[in-house]
Amino acid sequence: MFNRLFSNEKLWRTLTNFWMYFFMLFLVADFFSRGNYDYLIAPFSAIYISVLSIYVGTKEFDRWYDYYEGKHPGEISVIVWTVLMAFLFLVSAFSAAEYKLSSEVVAVYIMVLSVFVLTQKSKRLYSAHKKNAKKRTGRK
Repeated sequence: MFNRLFSNEKLWRTLTNFWMYFFMLFLVADFFSRGNYDYLIAPFSAIYISVLSIYVGTKEFDRWYDYYEGKHPGEISVIVWTVLMAFLFLVSAFSAAEYKLSSEVVAVYIMVLSVFVLTQKSKRLYSAHKKNAKKRTGRK
């Protein structure tokens, strides 16, 4: 039962989305409280990145073993993160040092971008692999 539950792609997508939006709201609250909760950024980012990594890793393994056929693009998450980062950078830049962006937040953003780029590369490699396999077997 637990094996099926924890291999459920929908569960990991839901957990990933929950932690992403929770973490983003927390970052905005911390930013505008002038870093009063900075001590929580590292634990929350560790949880978010871990859940994201499990979700993406599971999805990619499933893709390569022909179990995954989902259509949940990571581009949306990257766009949301990019908008948030741009907003925080702009407020920080024009607030005369009143609001400061934590370097840990930038590290999380870089991690999100890295995970996205790696999954895009994996997708392209998988498509090429499938295409070459079809050519070798003569199937269309």
